[in-house]
Amino acid sequence: MRLLVFLLLMLPGLSFAQDTTAVTANVLDTLTPLKADQFIGVDSYNNLYYLKGRALFKAGKDQSIQFSDLRLGEISTVDILNPLKITAFYAETQTAVILDNTLNEITRVTFSELENFRNVSHARTARDGQLWIFNTDLQRLELFDYRNNRILSDFLPQPDNALDLASDFNTCWVLTETTLYQYNAYGSLISKQAIADFDSIALYDEQLFGLQNGKLFAKAKTQNSLLPVKNIPEAGFQFYYKGGILYLYRSAFISYYNLNLPK
Repeated sequence: MRLLVFLLLMLPGLSFAQDTTAVTANVLDTLTPLKADQFIGVDSYNNLYYLKGRALFKAGKDQSIQFSDLRLGEISTVDILNPLKITAFYAETQTAVILDNTLNEITRVTFSELENFRNVSHARTARDGQLWIFNTDLQRLELFDYRNNRILSDFLPQPDNALDLASDFNTCWVLTETTLYQYNAYGSLISKQAIADFDSIALYDEQLFGLQNGKLFAKAKTQNSLLPVKNIPEAGFQFYYKGGILYLYRSAFISYYNLNLPK
């Protein structure tokens, strides 16, 4: 028996549905109506961010503001990690637009027009003046200084292109069809774990989340496994997490859940 336990503990990588432990979400008795194509998230002042048509909206109690540039195409992703410098990325035109807290444009980067041309599939907020980007020409993550147009950290190439990125100021996770990579801002590979059948990942409040066939999984900071989140709809929702609250957008309403993740 001791040998069996030892062998199980030595197995590498993340565990998923096989893990018997789950994270339980407790629904709160409140709903917020919202008509959106995509729910992005909520900031510290309870402003809602969402996409409708080809526009990004920020809606508060007193007003709603928006940003759009139809020439850039559809907005692929919006990163509100830093609400003072929001990153809107347009994959179709290889452009990242940095917006202030009133959704006015600060600057934009069109990667196809840079002197050192690169094709970029994803762009996320990093430290001030920097972006996490995935270079599909070299199949690698890069930390890009958009103020000075230079790469700050060199990451080793990967065998596969990225399906999704999840990041904060200091860490970036890269999801591929077979592997989940974790890097720090200095170019070091922190972890590399086998993974399959996950559609997307997100990093909120240092907590990693993943969607697999419409089901939500969550990883605590100090645990190696992604745990299924129970007591929520099984599919058809968009989500955000902040301050212990899980926000689910479904059927034109935002519902709220307490989510106590294990330490």
